Order: sequence, then C-alpha cells, then structure tokens
Amino acid sequence: MPHTMKTIFNVLDEQSFRYVWRLSLLMVLILLILSILFGNVIFLEPFYIFPITIVSWYGSKKSGLILATVSTILLLSIRAIDAELTPLALLSYGLPCLLSFSILAILITNFRNVHRVESAAAYTDTLTHINNSRCFYHELSNEMVRSLRYKHRLSLVYLDIDNFKLINDSRGHGEGDNLLIAVAKSLTESLRKTDIVARLGGDEFACLLRETGQDEAKSAFSKATDLLKKRMKSGRWPVTFSIGLVTFEKMPEDTKEAMRIADELMYSVKNSAKDDISYMVWNGNA
Repeated sequence: MPHTMKTIFNVLDEQSFRYVWRLSLLMVLILLILSILFGNVIFLEPFYIFPITIVSWYGSKKSGLILATVSTILLLSIRAIDAELTPLALLSYGLPCLLSFSILAILITNFRNVHRVESAAAYTDTLTHINNSRCFYHELSNEMVRSLRYKHRLSLVYLDIDNFKLINDSRGHGEGDNLLIAVAKSLTESLRKTDIVARLGGDEFACLLRETGQDEAKSAFSKATDLLKKRMKSGRWPVTFSIGLVTFEKMPEDTKEAMRIADELMYSVKNSAKDDISYMVWNGNA
C-alpha cells in the first residue's frame, strides 16, 4: 500500500496543476453522484478530504479553500433535495463541513510549504547555496536512468581547487569561504540552467551536463573555466583548478562508479601539472 501511494504521488508530481485541479473536481463529482445514489446508506462526507488534500498540496491555499467551499455547497444541495430542512438545520450541517474542509486545506498547504523548505535545505550547500552532494547523487542517478532509457549521453565534471589550503592558512577561513562562493557562482552562471552544479564538500565541485557529448561539453566548460580564471584574478586568489571531464557514451553500473571514473580523471591532473583539464569518453571499457 505505501508503495502504491508513493507511485500515485510520483505520477501527480509530474503533472500540471490544471491536470490536478481537473482530477480533484472529477473526484468530487464522483462523490457527489455516489452521495445522490447511496447517501442514505453510506456516510461519504469524509471521502471529500482526498480531493481537497490533493488540490491543496499541489495547488495553493486559495485553490484548496475554493474546493472546500464547492464541496460544502454540493453536499448542502444534496441534503436540501433529499429532505425539507430548515435553514438552521442546513447551517448546523454545512458550517462544520465548511470549517473542517477549510482547516484541512490550510493545514495541508502549510505542511507542504514547511516540507518544501526542509527538502530544499536538505539538498542545498549552506555556504554556497548551490546543490550539495546528496542532491547531486540523486540527480545523477535519475539522469543515468533517463540516459539509459532514451540512449542519451551525459558528461560529468569533477573539479578540485589547487592550493585552496594556502588561502585558508594565509588569509583565514572567511576568505576561503568567499573563494568557494565565487567558484559556485562562476559555475552556475556559465553553465546551462538544465545542468546541475554542486559542491561535494571542501574544495571539490561537480557538474552534470545533461544530454551532452564530448565536443559540446568542451565548448560549454571552456566558458566556465574562462569565468573561473577571471574571478580568481579579480579576487586575487592564487589558485588554479584540476578538472576531469568524462563523457559517458555508455552508462556505468551506478553513480559511485561514474563518480569514481571522474574523480580518478581529475586526480590524474592534480597529481601531475595541476591547473589543467583532462577529457575522457567512457564507453564501458575503462
């Protein structure tokens, strides 16, 4: 059952709000028909929480309150048709429904907002405000699945700052933090919005270039290295970068293997001349 619910929410996550709104209205309509047919036998009011919850989670507080009001009006209409009730009787029935549905919509929306903030924090590097390693591995895993399914290539960049410890030791950790922020800013500004930039920890960064072959990756990342050099010169930081860029024509076994390949390529630069970028096309033979 939990797996089924997870699958349902995964499907809804990929849909537009218009789709979710129509689905919620359809659920209310089905409940309305069932209430007309079996209202005297089955107490269906609690089931209205499902469409209200869905539209509140994927929409806004306003949309949740609108559906709560619509549901209450429809339930009141059925009661008015089934029996001749006094205005006071209708009020005593409708007001609790409206309050319950409205409170539910508000609570769901507030919980969703808190959930989104906490989820974003869990996937964000606190210093640079870009993605952290947890987020990067998650995105890389998803992209590898997509690449296998649609036969796409992807390119993976592993970047390490040379002589970063020297900055921390000579100028203090505050200046080191400023350098890391400048690197993060340079990478995010120079790459596409669809690419994933992350700080893995310390002075190591990674970039995921979606649906990108070797030539495209070289062209895209040359802009990044140019901006990095410009920013380092502007900040008077005497550092360079050791970079490994791997293009996967075939997907490796898992994300750890992909990162290992990129990491080893980066260290081949770091252990030799530094201040360089090494390229590789991986097709499963390495």
